[in-house]
Amino acid sequence: MQPNNLTALDFEDIKASIKSYLRTRSEFTDYDFDGSALSYMVDMLAYNTYYSAFNANMSLNEAFLPSSTVRDNVVNIAKLLNYTPRSVISARASLKVDIQTVQSNGVYPSTVTLKKGATATGGNYVWNVLRDTTVEVSPTTGIGTFADLCVYEGSIVSFQYVVNTFANQVYTIPSAEADINTLNVTVRANETATASDIYNRVDTVTNLTATTRAYFLSEGEDMRFQVKFGDDSVGRALKDGEVVNLEYLVTSGKKANEVKAFNFIGSLVDSQGQTYSANSTTLAVNHRAQLGSDAETVESIKYNAPRYYSAQYRAVTAQDYALITQRIYNNADSVVAYGGDSLNPPIYGKVFIAIKTKTGSLLNDATKKEIAADLRKYAMASIDPVVVDPDNIYIYTKPFVLYDTGAGSSSSQIKTNVQGAINQWASQTQINNFNSTFRGQAYEKAITLADSAISDVSVQTTILKYIYPNSNQTNTYCISTGGELYNSAPSQDGNEASGCTKEPVVLSGTFRTADRPGVDQQFEDDGYGNIRTFYNTGNKKVYTNNNAGTVNYATGQICFGPINVISTGANTPSPNAINVIDSVTGAGSVTDATLLPGDLQIPVVMIPANSSTIPASTPGTIINIISPEVTVSPIGTTPPPTIPLNSLTPTIFDSTPSVVEVAPIDNSGGLNTSVCFS
Repeated sequence: MQPNNLTALDFEDIKASIKSYLRTRSEFTDYDFDGSALSYMVDMLAYNTYYSAFNANMSLNEAFLPSSTVRDNVVNIAKLLNYTPRSVISARASLKVDIQTVQSNGVYPSTVTLKKGATATGGNYVWNVLRDTTVEVSPTTGIGTFADLCVYEGSIVSFQYVVNTFANQVYTIPSAEADINTLNVTVRANETATASDIYNRVDTVTNLTATTRAYFLSEGEDMRFQVKFGDDSVGRALKDGEVVNLEYLVTSGKKANEVKAFNFIGSLVDSQGQTYSANSTTLAVNHRAQLGSDAETVESIKYNAPRYYSAQYRAVTAQDYALITQRIYNNADSVVAYGGDSLNPPIYGKVFIAIKTKTGSLLNDATKKEIAADLRKYAMASIDPVVVDPDNIYIYTKPFVLYDTGAGSSSSQIKTNVQGAINQWASQTQINNFNSTFRGQAYEKAITLADSAISDVSVQTTILKYIYPNSNQTNTYCISTGGELYNSAPSQDGNEASGCTKEPVVLSGTFRTADRPGVDQQFEDDGYGNIRTFYNTGNKKVYTNNNAGTVNYATGQICFGPINVISTGANTPSPNAINVIDSVTGAGSVTDATLLPGDLQIPVVMIPANSSTIPASTPGTIINIISPEVTVSPIGTTPPPTIPLNSLTPTIFDSTPSVVEVAPIDNSGGLNTSVCFS
C-alpha cells in the first residue's frame, strides 16, 4: 500500500498516515499502543517528516518576494529587480553661525572657512558638516555669516581597502548604521599617493564606458552595503595596489530627530590663516533636527521594489514619474503625478508632480527646478515635467460624544480612547495623503467603537483652506473645496428689509489692505454667490465691499478679489510702514512697502453641503485631518447642531494647525540640494 495523504503537513495527520500504512502490514501489531517502542518510533518518524516538510515549505517561501520574511532573502530578490534598499538616514538641522573675525594689519580677512567634521553638539549627539564651507566676511564689521548651515548627526568614518585582483575581494562598508547618502568613494594609485579620483554611484550601465569612474552599490549581509566597480568594459576596473577609500557618516538615524539646542565646536580658519574658537561665534537654530530615519524595512522593500522595477528607468506613465521622484528626492514623504490633460482646462504636453515633504514645508523654486531637470533624463522627449506644491485641504471636526456613566469608563478615559481610535482610523485610511476621500460615516463609526460606554456621536465638520496673498499686490485668489457648499436657507430671497437673508457659510481670517491699513477685515459670503469684506465695530459688522469676489456653491469654487493685502492675522504692519488717516474705518495708505510683513496666509473656513463625503479637489490635493477637539458628556446632555452656523472661528487657524499624523510606506533617494531643508 502507498501512503495515502502526501500533502498533509500537520504532525497528527502525518502520524495518522503512518499508522494507516502499518495497518496493512502483518509484521507490526503494537504500533497503536502508546506505551510501545514502535509507537515511539512512529512519533519520531512523524516529527522528522513534519520538520522536514516545514523547512522545505519555508525555504520555498523565501524564494519569492511576497512570501519572503528574512531580510537578506528579500534584499537578494530585490537585487534581481535592480532595487537598492534605503539605508539609515542621518538627522539634519539648519543652523545660523556668525563669526567675528579679527583684523590683520588693519584689514579684515576676505573669507572664513568652516572645516569639514564635527561642528556642533546637541542632544548628546555630534553634528557635522560634510565638506569645507566658505563664506565672505564683511569688510566693515568683520562678521562672516553661515546663514543656512546644514549639519548632520553622526561620526564621519573613513575605511580603506588595498586592491588585490588575485583575490575575490569584496568592498564592504563595515557599519550597518552608515548613511549611504553621505558615502564618498575615492581611489588612489597606491598607498603613498596623495591625489585621488572621485567615483560616482550609478544604477544603470547606460552611457558607461571602459574609462568611466563609477561604482555600483548593493546591500549585503547583515544590512552592510557593498561597493562594486566596473570591469574595463562597463566602467573602469580597479588595478592591483590601488587604494579604495570609503568615507561615510555613521548615524543614530531617527533617534536624533527633534533636537533644538546646539553648541558650536567647529574649526574655523580665515583667509589670513587665523583660527577661531567657539567664543568668537554666535549660533542660532533655523530649523530643529529632522528627517532622520531607520533603514528601509522589509515590508517597504517588498512594496517598493516591484513598483520601482516597473518604471524601468523611464517615465512614461504618471506612476513612473511618481516612483522616480521618490527615488531622487530625499525629502519626499509621498508623491503624486498626473497629466495636464486631466485638468480643467486641460494643459497638454506637461505632467505635474506634487510632492508632500517630510518636513511639511513647501519646496522652494530652486529645488523644484532641480527635480524637474533630473526627471527630464527619464521623460519622453515631448513631455515636460513640472513640480508643483500640493493643494492642502484641512478637515476640522468637533466630535461630541455621549456616554453611559454606569458603563465603567470615565470621560477622560473615553476621550483618550477616541483620540486613539481617530489615529488608527487615519492610519488605516491613509487620509493625510494624495488620492484620499474623507468619509464622515466611517469617521463617526470609528469614534463610536472607541469605547463600549459611548452611546451616541455627533460631529461638526468644516473645511479649512488657505490663500497666500502677495504682499502689496492687487490680485485675485481662487480656491476649491472639490464639493458642494451648504445652503443655509434655500427659501430666503435676500431681502434685508424683511429679514430674508442667509447665514454665511464662508468666513476668512483677518487681513489688512493697502487702502485700509488700520483695521482688520474679513471675507464672508452673502449666500447668493457674492463675497464681501467687512470689519467689526463692537458687535456690528461694517461692510466695505459687497463685490469682493464670487462663490459657486455647486462646485465649491471661491475667488477672492481683486484685492491688495498687506498683512494677515496678528502680524500687523509696522506703524512706520503705513499712514492711517481714519482710526475708525482704518483708511490710509502704505508709506514704506519694505517694512510690510511677508509669508502671508489667510485661513478660510467653509461649511460643506455633505459632510459624509468630502473628495479631493484635484489629483494633487492632500486631505489633512486637523487634530480634533473632542467633547465627552453624559447621556442627557443636548448636543450642539451638526451644522455650525454662526460659530465659524477661522482666526484660530492663523497658524497652520497640527494634523493627525499618518505613518507612510516611504522610499527615499538622495538628491543633493543647495539648502538644508527644501
